[in-house]
Amino acid sequence: MKKLSKLSVSAGRLLFTGLLLFVLASCNRSNDDGQPTLPGFQKRRLAALKTLEKTPSDQIQPIRLEVRTTAEQRSGVRRIRIRHHQIISDSDYSFAGYSLGPGSPESSLTAIASDLADTYLSQAALKGVRIDSLGVSIASRPDSVRPEKRIVYPHNLLYTIYVKSPATDEQLEELRILTEQHSPAFNIASVGQTVEGDIDYAQTPKNLTFEPPYQPGLREYLRYKREALRWRENRRSARNGQPDATDLLLGNTREPQPDYLHVELDPASGARKVHIRHFNFIHDNLPVFAGNDLGPSSLEHQLGALTSCITHITEIQAASRQIVLDTLYVSAEAIYDPRAGRPEFEDIPPYPHHIHYTVHIRSPHSYDDIVALRNAVEAVCPIYNLFLSEQEIKGRIVRGGDPDKYRVHPQYYYHYKD
Repeated sequence: MKKLSKLSVSAGRLLFTGLLLFVLASCNRSNDDGQPTLPGFQKRRLAALKTLEKTPSDQIQPIRLEVRTTAEQRSGVRRIRIRHHQIISDSDYSFAGYSLGPGSPESSLTAIASDLADTYLSQAALKGVRIDSLGVSIASRPDSVRPEKRIVYPHNLLYTIYVKSPATDEQLEELRILTEQHSPAFNIASVGQTVEGDIDYAQTPKNLTFEPPYQPGLREYLRYKREALRWRENRRSARNGQPDATDLLLGNTREPQPDYLHVELDPASGARKVHIRHFNFIHDNLPVFAGNDLGPSSLEHQLGALTSCITHITEIQAASRQIVLDTLYVSAEAIYDPRAGRPEFEDIPPYPHHIHYTVHIRSPHSYDDIVALRNAVEAVCPIYNLFLSEQEIKGRIVRGGDPDKYRVHPQYYYHYKD
């Protein structure tokens, strides 16, 4: 009985200690109303960063980012798989899509905005600057001068950081500069990358027969895609070959669309709430960065946008060239090394590198036809060429306020000022 009593007392003490620690931790993370606050999460982020900083380099391994995007057989919708997370990417009705998800260009831009928000919070934690709320919007602005020829991809980028903080303007601006230096997604876009590609090909029978009733597959979908492309071309020809943002982005209205590419930090978890028009996603980090893995990281989503874009442009080029496809998916991988910048790792890029993709195709056409298809895709794929090019990205700080007052129109693709 005495042993049981001692055990009971010990268990009670442990329980009391655990409850005390929980209450203290809650006080550190909450305001007077018991609601989680962003400064509370900053403390957890700082602790995680300090722990990572103290970890010897030989105990840290490079992180391999892996994604895969599949063109769904009956709809052509792109299903992006990132570990145990999934994101749907789709085009609008004028491209034979169903508008079930955002497009690749807007996803790529918001991935940059998400990483800027996450990095800004980390830099603020390291500098001891209190952040009460944080959001980032991003847009690709119109060209002031019409270029003679340009591959279509988001460019002339502008991001806006909306922040509430007791810090001075000089401190907030210093954090913005540090964020540009340390944001991996920002540097992927601002520094030209090398992207290598392969083809995984197998030939299928020229004629496939199915016993009725059967459901249409990728072959049938590409026929609808071809009809949509023909409709768009006829529509463009009716305006003497002058495309507008409607043709190449929305397809259903001539009115400029507001910037809905916005990211907000959740004060409880530090996860980023990603808003793309009427679509919403969650970006989060692994526990090593004080995250909860509630969604893919911004870097993973940016790589996913690359595979989604290659998949969609392959569908478009195949439909245009009347190339029959039975299976289409694109996988990609990259390396991100947290040791970048440390002694003996000064030459490691502080952003994902060794980017490699493989397009997996099953088709009755010859291998040479598929190689020509792949080459045509690389020539015009927006996100592929965004990765290859060096982008000028400008930023600004806005204290609090209503983000709607500062939004600009993200009409890239041949859209110009009059």
